[in-house]
Amino acid sequence: MKKEEIKKYDLSIPMEASDDPEYLKEISNYFVTNSSEMLDKLGAAIETKDWDQAQYLSHKLSSNFYMFGLKEGGDALLQIEHSIMLNDGSDLYPGLYVIAKEQGDEAIRQLKIDFGL
Repeated sequence: MKKEEIKKYDLSIPMEASDDPEYLKEISNYFVTNSSEMLDKLGAAIETKDWDQAQYLSHKLSSNFYMFGLKEGGDALLQIEHSIMLNDGSDLYPGLYVIAKEQGDEAIRQLKIDFGL
């Protein structure tokens, strides 16, 4: 008997707007396309110490992550954003980024499979 795979994301919040399969596919495609690109840009911004860009991207990404139930990654992104605002903790950003990147990549992989993206 095959063990059911645990979902890497949660569509509860998008389903509050609509449970139409086409809507869920569209919003999932948006997440897959935009979050992947923004995560890469965030990693580059942290590496080059472009704090304005890193703050902007971590803010945009955190809301996307929370919408798909990616709490751990969303929390890491929010911590990056708030730490940049307070000018505190830049040594933590790479580790926090890795948490968000790993969770985001897992969700993106599974969304691609589940929705044929």
